Amino acid sequence: MQRRRAANLARRDAQTPLCPIVSVGNLTTGGTGKTPAVQWLCQALQSQGRSVGIASRGYGGSFSEKSALVSDGKTIFLSPFQAGDEAVLHARNLSGAIVAIAKNRHRAVQMCVENGAEIVVLDDGFQFWSLERAFDLILMDAKNPFGNGHLLPRGRLREEPAALGRASAILLTRCERASPQEMERARLQIGQQSCAPIFCSNHAPRDLRDEKSGEIVPLDWLQGRTIKAFAGLADNSQFYNALTKLGAQKIGHLARERGDHHAWKSRDFRWLDSEKNPKNSVHAAAIPVVTTEKDAVKLDPFWFDGPLFSLRIELRIENEAELLNCISSKLTPK
Repeated sequence: MQRRRAANLARRDAQTPLCPIVSVGNLTTGGTGKTPAVQWLCQALQSQGRSVGIASRGYGGSFSEKSALVSDGKTIFLSPFQAGDEAVLHARNLSGAIVAIAKNRHRAVQMCVENGAEIVVLDDGFQFWSLERAFDLILMDAKNPFGNGHLLPRGRLREEPAALGRASAILLTRCERASPQEMERARLQIGQQSCAPIFCSNHAPRDLRDEKSGEIVPLDWLQGRTIKAFAGLADNSQFYNALTKLGAQKIGHLARERGDHHAWKSRDFRWLDSEKNPKNSVHAAAIPVVTTEKDAVKLDPFWFDGPLFSLRIELRIENEAELLNCISSKLTPK
């Protein structure tokens, strides 16, 4: 009740932004695939000829100043250790997009506008109530949209389910993993809290990036290939399952399990190089190593004797044009 009252007061006093804001956020913690969703939205807006900025908190970064410009759309100024992995990944994948980080998201938006952004995407902004937005896109896992139904710390909910009443649209993610019964249940549960339109999406492997050369490699390169793999995500199993489905002959994890946003160090991989595990060593026959994009930006590719690849993921949305029209209709015409 206190949290709801605070939210209502914050929204009442919300500041009018310098440009239209589209928020991409969650009702639960982690694991909904927000990073590819933010990048899909930015690319879609750029294809309309709009100059786009991304305002992020810089989660996981060590930058001590109140705000910073990660990229002006041409040059990346901060490392993932300073700005956080997601902010740098956005900057790397979105040519022309301005990326700014700040604990106070108002300042991040301001920096984007100062550097030419006409529209700003607020990364993980659903709970940032004090900034008005033109559109609130909420991502929810199709199999388990509300977690165990409890608020943090007992569950994964950041807010009560009724908060979905603020949503402009809801995007169910990883629908490929949900059964028809689970999809129907998710729609019914969400419909009890919100009248916003519901869209479905799949997260699908796109290609591989050779982190040493920058070359893009087709997915069929993995077919029958012996590799090592590691990840530091909210749910690492999804990454490993994807590699298996692509035909990779994974012979084990390269490093011990790590959580989301883990700051990798070279020592994380040394334990595999002992004489007791010569076949499992990272140096054994220069076995190719595959990781996620979010993890790859935090690595020195030359920690590994063999190739280092990142698996690039794209978001595929059913009725994509309809969702984009919903968003565009709330933005100031270009």
